[in-house]
Amino acid sequence: MRNKLTTLVAALAVVAGLVVSTPAQAAGVSIAGKGSSFAYNMMAACTAAYTTNTATYTSTGSGTGRTEFAAGNVQWAASDAVYTSGYPTSSYVTVPLLGGPVVFAYSAVGVGDGLQLTPAIVSGILKGTITRWDDAAIKAINTKIKLPKKSIKVAYRASGSGTNTNLTNYLYQTVGGWVANNNNLQTAAGGTLATGATSFTTSALLAGYIEDNSNAFGYFDLSDATTADVGIAKLQNAAGAFVAPTASAAAKFINAQTPVTGGTDATNGTLNIDFTKVVPGAYQLSIVTYGLAPRFSGSGKSTDATKLAVQDWFNYLVKTCVPAKAATLGYVPLGGALKTSALNQIKTIG
Repeated sequence: MRNKLTTLVAALAVVAGLVVSTPAQAAGVSIAGKGSSFAYNMMAACTAAYTTNTATYTSTGSGTGRTEFAAGNVQWAASDAVYTSGYPTSSYVTVPLLGGPVVFAYSAVGVGDGLQLTPAIVSGILKGTITRWDDAAIKAINTKIKLPKKSIKVAYRASGSGTNTNLTNYLYQTVGGWVANNNNLQTAAGGTLATGATSFTTSALLAGYIEDNSNAFGYFDLSDATTADVGIAKLQNAAGAFVAPTASAAAKFINAQTPVTGGTDATNGTLNIDFTKVVPGAYQLSIVTYGLAPRFSGSGKSTDATKLAVQDWFNYLVKTCVPAKAATLGYVPLGGALKTSALNQIKTIG
């Protein structure tokens, strides 16, 4: 495995539920957000750089972020999945903020980066039909790698994870036998996961487990993967190529998707991701993190300082911070039609 430098952002990311905020010189209104642990490292970098107002962010997982926003306990939230229940009682805006690849990471002894996996193999590992690193299916497509004759220790995200929602949709579309868009991995798998599989509430905690335990397997954001001492798999895409989860490969896939228009608060601006779409050079399991904010429904323009601060914060993320910092942190800035859709959504916050 590669030795990877631990950055300040990574050090922050390993602490579950850590709150990050802007420096002391930040002025104006304070706006608190919660949600996606997948997007945490980007949010940590951007809240630290934002000075127009004071933005804070707590990594809780997407489901908790949506719940807290709906209850009015935070001014904004970040989620890797949209509402399907527990909706806010007042009108709200769903804004794509950034994208990134979901990485399959491992600590198989003696195996470096680049282990090749297919959707069917991933499904088998998670469900427990593939239990060893030297399983015939893995060996067949990794003939030049000496695989350990060891059992696979499966780690996964706990219920409520937006990463789970996307992963189950990906497996439903590519392999079948999974319940689509389900944030409970065990339920989506039909009730049974690999024997001894361990769940974690955030991406950072799951990444830490893979790093600290030999022969483990799990999934989380690229930002946590590149700062941990873990192996990073190549995933077979719909074109048949095995592709590493880079920001550029994820951008190819995300930018080939079409934003939803003419829908509801929950769907406008979002992507109905086609995980079977053939996009040459793309990393197939790439997802989007959405921001949730109150929608202005009155006449004229909003005069609510707190809600306008959220609007300014989202504009800063989409226009300035994510484009500047995404590449170094392993995320994808919005481009093309998705960025246009995001900016139009942001205009309605207030």
